[in-house]
Amino acid sequence: MELSKEQLLQIDNYVVVCGIKYYDVRTEIVDHFATILEKRLDENPDLSFKTEILNIHKDFSDRGFSKLLEEKTKAVKKRFYKQSLQHLTTFFKLPKIIITGIFIVSLFFAMNYVDDKDTLFAILGFVLIFLVFRLLFNVNIRDTKKESFLVLNMTMHFFNVFYLFVATFNFFSGIRGSESLLNGTHNSIQLGVFALLLLFYWSGEYVYYQNKKLVKEQYSNILV
Repeated sequence: MELSKEQLLQIDNYVVVCGIKYYDVRTEIVDHFATILEKRLDENPDLSFKTEILNIHKDFSDRGFSKLLEEKTKAVKKRFYKQSLQHLTTFFKLPKIIITGIFIVSLFFAMNYVDDKDTLFAILGFVLIFLVFRLLFNVNIRDTKKESFLVLNMTMHFFNVFYLFVATFNFFSGIRGSESLLNGTHNSIQLGVFALLLLFYWSGEYVYYQNKKLVKEQYSNILV
């Protein structure tokens, strides 16, 4: 017995009330419930629809949907950072390594050209802070009519990780003394860290937009 749109909506509303806000996770749970309900209603059409929803939820797990959400979040997070690191490595392979090399050489040329290293690293720190605010804007300024997707929610976690790296970078920039700023090795290391942070940011943003593209294709009728 195929469930009606109204019945599927009832299941979806129930899942939302149970705390699952992500559309992609809800869809999976609704499909799971619908498959079981269709089978049970085929066997006994007189069963109470609402009661069977509660029964299926009881059989789901001792912790309801929370365990599933934890497992899904862990898997999505792992996949997001794996994809980000894989994209990061492409900057050090042909043909991108040429652009990466030009970018890094330009940074080192600028560093050697500028006498006031303290101001230079302060500017680099400001660039990273700008990216932090840009990322924060993208995470928080969104259309409230749009559905939330777990696979896209990794942007918030990525923001936290990137912000921690940026804060660490600026902290060490702030405590470096004049003697350290005259040390070419120390300056090169800090400049290298800055370049890696930029590439890491671009990699994470690339993966996010790739995931968003896939979500739009999979859920073409939903605002993303």
